[in-house]
Amino acid sequence: QDCSDKTASEVKELLQEKISEYTLNITTKEGETYTVTGPQFHLTYVDDNGVDQLLTDQKPLEWILHAFRGVKDEVSSKTTYEEDAVEPILKSLPFMSQANMVQPRDAALQETADGYRIAPEVEGNAVDEEKVISLVQDAIQNGTTELSLVDQDCYLKPAVYQNDESLNEQMNTLNSLTGAKLTYTVKGTVSTIDHEVLKSWLVQDENGNYSIDESKEKAFIEQLADQIDTYGKSRKFTTHDGAQITLATNRYGWQGDREKSLENLKTAVAEGKEQEMELSYSHKAKGTSDNDLGDVYVEISIDRQTMWCYKNGQLVVETPVVTGDISKEGRATPKNGCWPIFWKTTEYTMKGPKDANGQPEYTAFVHYWMPFNGGVGIHDLASRGNNFGGDIYKTNGSHGCINTPLEAAKTIYETVSVGTPVIVY
Repeated sequence: QDCSDKTASEVKELLQEKISEYTLNITTKEGETYTVTGPQFHLTYVDDNGVDQLLTDQKPLEWILHAFRGVKDEVSSKTTYEEDAVEPILKSLPFMSQANMVQPRDAALQETADGYRIAPEVEGNAVDEEKVISLVQDAIQNGTTELSLVDQDCYLKPAVYQNDESLNEQMNTLNSLTGAKLTYTVKGTVSTIDHEVLKSWLVQDENGNYSIDESKEKAFIEQLADQIDTYGKSRKFTTHDGAQITLATNRYGWQGDREKSLENLKTAVAEGKEQEMELSYSHKAKGTSDNDLGDVYVEISIDRQTMWCYKNGQLVVETPVVTGDISKEGRATPKNGCWPIFWKTTEYTMKGPKDANGQPEYTAFVHYWMPFNGGVGIHDLASRGNNFGGDIYKTNGSHGCINTPLEAAKTIYETVSVGTPVIVY
């Protein structure tokens, strides 16, 4: 400043005027510039006798020399300002207003109807308020006139970006775990395993790693199997005359192979399959409805010594029979149960258990043989001629099989198949 012909007091006043002209331009990331001034902070010159010392050091006798070539001196102009005023002044500016600030947001997994995606991070425009206040205070003290919030890294930033390796790995894992779409149909009811179901099966370990909860997979298979399993359970049956009975022994029906079905489910989920699935079975019935007997079944009444064969709800055969001889131990035909026909054949020679000499106790040639309960089966027997039904079974019955007239045995043989249920009561 030109201080010619000025007293020390006048120079000090001049310094105060110049200090009062101090401005600081603050530039935001949007390119907007906001200006704050010295008087807003009560920026004031502090007299440290520096000006007085310059005057004292002057040599009056050299005024002619100074008049022609001039003299330049430097003096530090100490200042003071009201620090407590900085924060409220800055917070009055738009870029420091909470209402205008958009906080940064981390990139994060986002669930959609079909799976998971990464919602990108939000940079926002929120500043680190403490840092900005500190930088402005430094600028005032140092006389800095420009402050770029971008250059000084004043903006808050997301901690996680959409290219984050861990986040992408997690997304891929979750999509892989929940990507399958499997459909099971049991007794006409459709059960679907899709993203919605699989996400409810997700579990995390102590390290945050995701996997499918095997107990949920097992529970699903158990539920399906419970819906269809009839094998081994007591069975309700309506006899030919409409009577309702309960069969205690049931070796016919559906029985899910739960272990194999679970393994199949695990594999399909792990491979992200999209397909129809079937339960695996250790036993299968002919029908799929609540009455799983199917279109063909055989009914045998021990008391009435009669056998009926039905196909598609229609009576195909009604015939007298001879069942196991109840007067001899171990020969009575097992009853109160349901069994499937294991196999069938024609022109067959039946052989009884071996005696002490290793020879069969009996042999009998039959034209039609349909075993359903171990060695117990339906067959014709020529030696009986036309003597069937009545009380024959009480004293001259079979070894346990169902002796049947030839023509009836033939029709039944042609009607049934392996797995056809036979009900004996």
